[in-house]
Amino acid sequence: MEAESAAKMLDNISEGIEVKIERKRTGKIFEGKIIEILDDEPFNEEGIAVKIEGNFSGNVKEILKNDEIISVQELRQKIENHEAKDFEMKSSFKYDVNISNHTGTPTANEVLKRRIVEEVASFMNTDGGIICIGVDNEKNILGLENDYKLQSDYSPERDNSLLQDKLRLEIQQALKDYLDNEIIFTLFEIEIISINEKDVCCIKIKKSSEPIFVKMKISFRLDGRDRSDKIWKCWVRSDNGIREIQFDSFLKYWVSRE
Repeated sequence: MEAESAAKMLDNISEGIEVKIERKRTGKIFEGKIIEILDDEPFNEEGIAVKIEGNFSGNVKEILKNDEIISVQELRQKIENHEAKDFEMKSSFKYDVNISNHTGTPTANEVLKRRIVEEVASFMNTDGGIICIGVDNEKNILGLENDYKLQSDYSPERDNSLLQDKLRLEIQQALKDYLDNEIIFTLFEIEIISINEKDVCCIKIKKSSEPIFVKMKISFRLDGRDRSDKIWKCWVRSDNGIREIQFDSFLKYWVSRE
């Protein structure tokens, strides 16, 4: 589809994407991210009318390169449609609401972090998808503030971009620790998006060309002594969400996977 014709169709336009617009009265050209779509009709011969950063309004003449994982409009739609085989919502990365409410202190839970990793592995072992952190199962947008509060140097006055960067690094480290496979770093992207004036984190995951296992440490007692070992768990996705399968079954699944 040519750039000019794409700019005339509402389906190709969403909040957050970079566009080039032309002001109607002056004919001047401006570039920026869309903050509001002004057209309701699916087609506009002059280009879809929008408002961009700086409050400049005009008709889209060109859709510029867009590196966003997902637009705000697309994310809203996925949240509204609820979870699916290619989309999962999580309330937090590691903030435990129940324990935190009980103790009155922001508390992390390693199990919650591991569940995020298991979801990532399941997408990699199937057909890819998106995990959205900061939205609960009732579609409430909770944001990432509680996860930010768990950072050792957290302060309400701290630059928000620093909080975002640190959370990205924490997620990357968790994936590295549990998945222990260098290929994973070619299979995901992390972006923090503002929606309803709250940050949410989207992890976009690609389908892997090789099996991805979740590494877990287990502790047990043998011959009167405490011991530990590592086990590998296998996760995939179905229409009903994440599913753990036994190693032998997973190998059969992998061989038969398209």
